Amino acid sequence: MTLKLTRFLLLFLLLGVAAGCSSDKPLGRLYRNINARFNGYFLALQKMEAVEAKLAAAHVNDYNRILDILPPADTTILKTLAPDLDEVIKRASFPIARHPKSRWIDDCYVLIGKARFYQGEDAEALKTFRFVQTTSPDRHARHEALIWMMRLAMRQKDYDQAFSISEQFRKERMNENNGRELLLTRAQLASIQNNLPQVIENMELAIPLAHKRDQEARLRFILGQLYQATAQDAKAYEQFAKVLKKRPPYELGFYANLGLAQVTELKDNSDQDKVKNFLRKLADDQKNKEYTDKIYYDLAKLELRQKQYPDALKLLQQSTAASTTNKVQKAYSYLLAGQIYYENLQQYGLAQAYYDSTLQLLPPTTMGYEELSDRKTVLTAFTQQLEIIRSNDSLLALGQLNATERAQRVAEQITRERDQEAAASLAAANATTPGPTQQTATLPIGGAGTQGSTWYFDNPVARGSARNDFLRTWGDRPLQDNWRRITAISGATPITAGITTGIAVDSAALAAAAAQKQETYLAAIPVTAEQRQAADKRVEEALFTLGNIYQQRLREPEKAAQTFQKLLERYPASNHGAEVYYSLYVIAQGQQQPDKAAGYAKTLKDRFPNSKYSKLIDQPDFLRTYSAENLAAHALYDSAYALYEKEKYPQSLAVLASLSQKYPQNDVQDQSAFLQALVAGRTQPAATFRAAMEQFIIKYPESALQAKARDFMNLYLRYETGELAKAPVVNTPVVPKEEAPTYKTERSLPHSFVIVHTGVDTTAVRQLMKAYDTYNSRFHPKKQLQVEPVPFSDSTTLLVIRTLPDFKAAQQYSKLQATRNSPLANLKGSKFATFVITEENLALLRELGNIAEYVAFFEKNYQ
Repeated sequence: MTLKLTRFLLLFLLLGVAAGCSSDKPLGRLYRNINARFNGYFLALQKMEAVEAKLAAAHVNDYNRILDILPPADTTILKTLAPDLDEVIKRASFPIARHPKSRWIDDCYVLIGKARFYQGEDAEALKTFRFVQTTSPDRHARHEALIWMMRLAMRQKDYDQAFSISEQFRKERMNENNGRELLLTRAQLASIQNNLPQVIENMELAIPLAHKRDQEARLRFILGQLYQATAQDAKAYEQFAKVLKKRPPYELGFYANLGLAQVTELKDNSDQDKVKNFLRKLADDQKNKEYTDKIYYDLAKLELRQKQYPDALKLLQQSTAASTTNKVQKAYSYLLAGQIYYENLQQYGLAQAYYDSTLQLLPPTTMGYEELSDRKTVLTAFTQQLEIIRSNDSLLALGQLNATERAQRVAEQITRERDQEAAASLAAANATTPGPTQQTATLPIGGAGTQGSTWYFDNPVARGSARNDFLRTWGDRPLQDNWRRITAISGATPITAGITTGIAVDSAALAAAAAQKQETYLAAIPVTAEQRQAADKRVEEALFTLGNIYQQRLREPEKAAQTFQKLLERYPASNHGAEVYYSLYVIAQGQQQPDKAAGYAKTLKDRFPNSKYSKLIDQPDFLRTYSAENLAAHALYDSAYALYEKEKYPQSLAVLASLSQKYPQNDVQDQSAFLQALVAGRTQPAATFRAAMEQFIIKYPESALQAKARDFMNLYLRYETGELAKAPVVNTPVVPKEEAPTYKTERSLPHSFVIVHTGVDTTAVRQLMKAYDTYNSRFHPKKQLQVEPVPFSDSTTLLVIRTLPDFKAAQQYSKLQATRNSPLANLKGSKFATFVITEENLALLRELGNIAEYVAFFEKNYQ
């Protein structure tokens, strides 16, 4: 029986070999497909799965933020996997070369495309995927190729293309694997665009299609994080519990337990105690030693939920002390402490220090890094203004003392500094192990550190202090090479380890250093009237800047009002008076204090009747109206000048009179006065013309026509002294006549996108520019857009984003930036007007100065 079976199998094998020679017959096709699948595709697939497993194992998860649905591949790891990827390509190429009619060819091409993708060969990968997508008869292979084309577009930050590919699946029927991968890819795209509801929707559909235990556990954990981020704690609790039921890897299970603790509803103190005990039990478990910093961090968040800020800060200190290798977790602990000081305690000096420490440790690629950097910049400016006020007030107080008292105060300060330095040096010398105090360079626990304003080697105080430190530690050693060698210390007492009790000090050198420091300190004290005036000016500017930071950046109107009032009390004649009174008026209105607002408005109008801030009280749209009136005033002036050129002098004077009457606040008053003087030169005696020019020179000292007026004055002086035989003829034009410009509709030309920023806060302008730079590099990297601030008026700046190829592209950009990803979406304060415009129309807009007029033109001709 066995012999017969063997003969039958041999016969079948021979028939298979024979059938292989006939490629169109069923046995031939079967042979090709089996050979292609198991001798090529299967081996390549196994190798690719091994590569992807190594990438997943090497990926470091940041559990303080929502995990990446599709984690980015580490390029360093990929370099080590290059031979494996080459092997994938080699094995997948075998069926293509040997069995080109096999039904596994398309799957082999997809594997080759994935290998090219991981190798960073985007062009070759795209070419391979596109070949499958356009030629394969297998719709499942086409779907898989399209999914990888979508991921490739996302990696290249071409999100418009990724969305377009995603839309191609709307009417397609897919298998489970491709369906799951498409949903995960869509979820990742929505995550990049910060569209959390869309991420959740895709994740909910994808999870039922994930049949591998660890993959499902990871996806459920991410979904739990998403629910938690959208305040759906009950659903988050359910997902974290399901993760634990899947018996996930230890790390994921640990963080799922922490997730459960974070979303547990705390109805009373007993619930809170249960969660605390649970977390502390995790901390006591030796298996969780490397996660102790994270546990303390979560305990701090629990205290923060109960508004126990001191307890939360203590736990955060424990977290940072426990962070030995996980710098990212330490950064998040610093960040939370900074947020508590900033948002809850309003201690901005300490908040600035913690934000500074956070940015030193946090990777720049972390989501929200730019916003943190901007907040740190604002807080740095805030602390600088406080330091300017404190230091100059101290110096002004010292300047009021007599010379003897000043010298005594400075000597006492130098003595205090020397004692502090000696104590610190002694403690450092006796320290056996470095402690957490090493972090005080970036994270002052007891207060902000001192700041230097000059380079070390240009600062005699810093150099003197360093000299003292050296003398206390090493004594007065000669400057020579290799002073450690035996010959340099022969005969000296051997150096022994132990507690330092005393250090030899060169008293003469210390006295010289102290004298130099005292001289430097005394020189910084303002004694003369000019020095005191300069110090007062620094305090005045710092108070004004500090008030604006309180009002516009920190959103603390009460402290802003207190700062502005202090400024007015100390410097009633401040150059910023009008703006300060207007700011106080706005703050009082915002706090529903009509009596105070009315008082500030009255003072503003009485003291600064011609200020634009006075006009804004009664005319909130004064700036816009002022621009429109200026446009009309310019038109009347052009008419008057045209009449002057035609020697119709009475009519020219009549138009100028009408201009002054209708638009008294126009910005061509100097040109009108000069033109009136020119008319007088043509129609009145020389003495009248001279008087008109003298009056012009006195009344408009800043006018651009001053040089022209002085030239006329010099000519008439020469005429009166007899140097000229004939009075000069007034025929020099003031401003060349131009045709009235108009906006043009040119859809095919390049356009720019413009944001109108009103206000005088330059920090806010820089913040908005940085936000749009980040937005453009993230969502429109291929367009290479540039953001440029363009001054428009005293209180208005145009942020111009250049250059979009035509009106259609500009309009599409305008719509995209208006979504929740827009840099404007997270900015507090006033709303921002936006529009698109050509370069020629932008130049004309700046010339005319009327935004409302251009918007009206745009709506009429473009919409």
